[in-house]
Amino acid sequence: MESKPLLTIGAEQLSWGQSLKYLQASGKLQSFVTEIVTQYVIEKELQSREDINVDTAVIQQAIIDFRLQRKLEDQQKFQEWLKQNRINYNALESQIVNSFRLKQLKDSITSEKIEEYFNERKAGLDYVILSRIVVQDKELADAVHRKIVEDGGKFEDLAKEHSVTNDKNFNGFMGKVSLASLPEDLRNAVNSANPGGILGPFKTDKFWSIFRLEQLQGASLDNPEIKKKLHNELFDRWIMEKLENQKITLHVNE
Repeated sequence: MESKPLLTIGAEQLSWGQSLKYLQASGKLQSFVTEIVTQYVIEKELQSREDINVDTAVIQQAIIDFRLQRKLEDQQKFQEWLKQNRINYNALESQIVNSFRLKQLKDSITSEKIEEYFNERKAGLDYVILSRIVVQDKELADAVHRKIVEDGGKFEDLAKEHSVTNDKNFNGFMGKVSLASLPEDLRNAVNSANPGGILGPFKTDKFWSIFRLEQLQGASLDNPEIKKKLHNELFDRWIMEKLENQKITLHVNE
């Protein structure tokens, strides 16, 4: 039996097979398949869980909050918004229900493991904020270092004058960098320095660099962004474990 088309563009209908070929040609097929498989695993798990339920009152309040945040209190405006976004009320309600169910599922799978996982990942979550001056040879690097440390030269001015990297336009400010990503000698220097400390010179590739430590920020589970990141990583790991022994076949050809 011939399958229904996926899309109609003008007068031409595109089949699922042709659509998948377009995704394959664009390099986006893998992400498309990954999303489908992920949703499949989540839905199967939710169907098997009797402990995950969302109270009707919670859903109704979430919809009210949704409308208030978008200034859609007026019913006519709300209906216009639904039409513009090509969604009906039931579909919107379903999306909100699913978001609550997904959160409950994530929490039930990851909450007991989050602290242990944080301890495993902590070294890669600590970050440092640095500024730098990058020059082409050690002689100049030593001279710049002396100007800062011995002569009281201003780091920002020397960065603009001598640095060969684009961040010289921002006074040498590099921004946030993962502590674990730094070379070992620089990482050790950062760990023993105080904010404002001048570090180096260090050889970096073909250049020499002088760094100023702006801030060293240790990771903490009290940080909502870090906690959310780790919850998502653990959940993704759980999905991969669920798929480990599953055979997945993609039928691209029509």
